[in-house]
Amino acid sequence: MSKENNKYTVKSANWSMTVSVNEEIFDDPHIEACTRCIERKIQSLQPDEDFLVNPIMFVKSLKRKNSKEKIVNTYKVLLNAGFPSRAETLRKVFYASTEVDLAIEPLSSSKY
Repeated sequence: MSKENNKYTVKSANWSMTVSVNEEIFDDPHIEACTRCIERKIQSLQPDEDFLVNPIMFVKSLKRKNSKEKIVNTYKVLLNAGFPSRAETLRKVFYASTEVDLAIEPLSSSKY
């Protein structure tokens, strides 16, 4: 039986977005939802527009009313989305203020 595309809401900094992800294709559709949102946000930027992200992103499946919000490492999502320079900038800024290295932190705080 084929799973339907499921909608996920992703939040970071001053924005949120909802995307659909086919759950059969991806090992962790929560990570794919975050990656798609990062890609869309960066691709839609105007030349003088800022792009803000928090070191963590929040993602929630909309399939069930009681689904839990998952916390995801934005540094690793930026790498997955193909933005290594943005990922390193985030890593350096966060490390300078917290001494926590996002590169060695887990991808996510919870299992799928």
